[in-house]
Amino acid sequence: MRPDKAHKGGEVELPIDDTAAACGAGCHAAKYRLVVEHTHNMVVITDRYRRIEYVNPAYTVVTGWALSEVVGRQPGEFLHGPLTCRTTLNLIRDKVRAGEPVEQAELVNYRKDGSPYWVQLNIQPVRGADGEVCHFVAVQADVTAQRRAREALEAGERRMREALSLARMAGFEYALSEHVMHWTPGAEAILGGGADELPRHLDAHIARVEPQDRGTLQAAYREVERGPYEIEYRVREASGRTKWLRERGYLDRRDATLRLSALVCDVTDGRLAQDRIDYLSWHDTLTGLANREQLQSVLRQRLSRRSDGSPGMALLFIDLDRFKTINDSLGHSAGDEVLKLIAQRLKAAVRSDDLVARLGGDEFVVLLVELHDETVVAPLAAKMLAALAEPMRVHDHDLHVAASIGLSLYPDHGGSAAELMRHADAALHAAKAVGQGAVVTFRPELHALSAQRFALESKLRQALPQQEFSLRFQPQFAACGGVLLGFEALIRWTTSAGEAVPPDQFIPLAEQTGLIRHIGDWVAREACRHWRTWADAGGKHLRIAINLSADELHDVALPERLSAHLQTYGLPPGTLELELTESVAMRDPARCIEQMNRLREAGVSWAVDDFGTGYSSLAYLKTLPIQRIKLDRAFVKDLERSANDRAICSAAIEMAHALGLELVAEGIETEAQRQFLACQGCDVMQGYYLGRPETADDALARVRSHAGG
Repeated sequence: MRPDKAHKGGEVELPIDDTAAACGAGCHAAKYRLVVEHTHNMVVITDRYRRIEYVNPAYTVVTGWALSEVVGRQPGEFLHGPLTCRTTLNLIRDKVRAGEPVEQAELVNYRKDGSPYWVQLNIQPVRGADGEVCHFVAVQADVTAQRRAREALEAGERRMREALSLARMAGFEYALSEHVMHWTPGAEAILGGGADELPRHLDAHIARVEPQDRGTLQAAYREVERGPYEIEYRVREASGRTKWLRERGYLDRRDATLRLSALVCDVTDGRLAQDRIDYLSWHDTLTGLANREQLQSVLRQRLSRRSDGSPGMALLFIDLDRFKTINDSLGHSAGDEVLKLIAQRLKAAVRSDDLVARLGGDEFVVLLVELHDETVVAPLAAKMLAALAEPMRVHDHDLHVAASIGLSLYPDHGGSAAELMRHADAALHAAKAVGQGAVVTFRPELHALSAQRFALESKLRQALPQQEFSLRFQPQFAACGGVLLGFEALIRWTTSAGEAVPPDQFIPLAEQTGLIRHIGDWVAREACRHWRTWADAGGKHLRIAINLSADELHDVALPERLSAHLQTYGLPPGTLELELTESVAMRDPARCIEQMNRLREAGVSWAVDDFGTGYSSLAYLKTLPIQRIKLDRAFVKDLERSANDRAICSAAIEMAHALGLELVAEGIETEAQRQFLACQGCDVMQGYYLGRPETADDALARVRSHAGG
C-alpha cells in the first residue's frame, strides 16, 4: 500500500507560520508537502506546546493512527507502555522544553493496536522571526527490524560464550549466615591447587585474586543485593602462571537461608587470544613494531596536545634498497629475518620515547619526538643508515642492506598527521631517485613526482590499451573433502618491454592516480569471462573472487558496471565474490555498508580479507553484509609452533560460525596446517600447499579434471 493512499483525513496543508509565509516560503508549501508525504520516514509536526498539528501518511501506515485521530494530542500519549525507558523519555522532554534539538534518540512507541515498535527519533525546533519556537518537526525512522536482529545476534553471542565456558566451569555457594563457601566438585582445577586449598570464606577468595583486580571483586560482592554481577579477574597459581577467571553471581533468596551463588569459569585461553588480537591490531606481526594504525594514532595524539612553543617532531620514512633481490635469491624466510634485524637496529638507534613503525614490505617509519634542536635530525638519520648498512648474517650468508630516508619536520612541513606523512613520503621518493643511502628533507618542489615515479605512471597509463595485464588464478578448496570451490583472481603486469612489475608497486600507484577503477573494471570483466569458460566445462558451481580497493568501493557507478558483467556472462547471484580488507571496511562503516548492500543486490557476495591484521571492530563487522571471513596468513604460518596462533585460529572459526559466516584460511603451506584447520571446522582453504596462482589455461584444466571431463 502506498503511504499517500493510506492516509486518512483528506488534504491537509503543512503548518507554516506567518513569518515564513511573508518571506515567500508559502510558495513552496506544495513542494514541501510532496516531499514529506512521500518519505518512508514518519513525520510529526507539533505547535510550540507539543500539540500535534500534522502527521504524514507514513505515520498512519506504521502506527494505524489517522491524522484526524491524533491532531491536538501530545506525542507522549503514544509512548507509555511496559518497554518505555523513562530516562530516555525524560531526556527528550527536557531538551524539547529547552527548545533544543533531539538527535538520534532510540525509544519505543506504541501502535493503535497496542503493539510496540522501535524508532530512531530526531526533533528540530522551528523558530519564528522573533526567535521563539513556533513548531517542532519530528522525524521517526522505524528501526524495529534492526533492533530485533541486533538483540537476536547479541543473545546468540551470549549463548555461544556460555556454551564454550561450560567445559571449564565451577561454582560456589556462600551462606551469609554461616560465612562458609561450598564449592562444586572439580573447582580446584579451575582455581588451581588442591581441594584442601580451596577458599572457604569470601575474604580468602578475594585474597587469591591479583591485587589490581581485588577492588572490582569486592565492589561486586558489596553491590550484589542490587542485582546479578559478571566480572573477570586474575589469579596466580603456585607455579606462577596467571589465569583469567570469569565469575557470574547473584543473591539467592529462594528460602530462609540467604546465600550468594556464583559460577566461575577459566577464560584464560580466550583472554590470551583476545590480547593477541588486540596486540596485532596495533603491531606489525613480523617485527613487533608499531603498525600504520598505531603510528597514525600516536602522531595525531601528540599533534593534538601541541601548542605554540612546543618542541618539534620529525617523521622519517625509511625504505630498503633492492630488498626484493634478497627475497628472490634467498627466499621470503631470509627476507623476514632481514626485516626483523632491521627493526632491532632502528629501535636501538632511537630514544625510548621515539616510535619505530613498519608500514609493510620494506617500509619503516621513525617518529622523533620532543626535538628541541632540529639540527640533530640529519646526523641521526645518517646514524640509522650506518647501522642498517652493517653486515648481517642470515641463513649462512653475509648480507649488506642499504636504505633511503625521506623526512618531514613539524611544524615546518605540516600541522597534521596526513600532511607530515605525505611530505615525508614525497621526500622518500626523491631520496630513492638520488640513489641508495640518500637522506632528503621535504621541500615544496618535491610535490612533483620523481622521474622514476612519473615514468612508471606513464607506463601504467598505457598498460590497459596495450593489453599488458593478465590474471592468475589461485584455487580454493573445501576444507573437508578437498572439493574445488573456486578461484581468487590475481592481477599481474608485464610491460611490453618484458618487465614484470610487482602488484605492491603498481596497485598503490593506480589508487593514487585514479587508474584503479579502470583496472578494477577490467579485472571484474575478465574474471567473469573466465568463469564462463569454467561453467561450460562443468564448473557452474565455482566462485570467482576479486579484490576491491577503497576507491573502487566508493565508486557510485560500480553496481551498474558489475551488474552488466554478471548479465553478459550469465553468473548466478553470489558467484562473483568481492574481497575487501578490514581497514577499507572500517574506514567509513556507514557509507561502506550502504554501498555493499547495493552491490549485494546487484548479485555479488562479500568477503573480508586479511582478517585480524587491521582495525577490528566486531561491533561493525557483524553489521557488514558479508558471507565469508578470510583469516590472514600471518595467523596460519606459525600454527605448528605457536599455541597463541592456534587459539586465535580456533576462536576466529568459532566466531565466524556464530555469525553465520564461512571462514577461509589463506597461506596453507604444510599438511599439518591443513589438518589442524580442518579439524577445527575451517570451511575453505587456499595456499601454495594446495595450489599456486596459475594461468587461465591451467585453471581451466583443473576445472575439467575436477568435473571429470
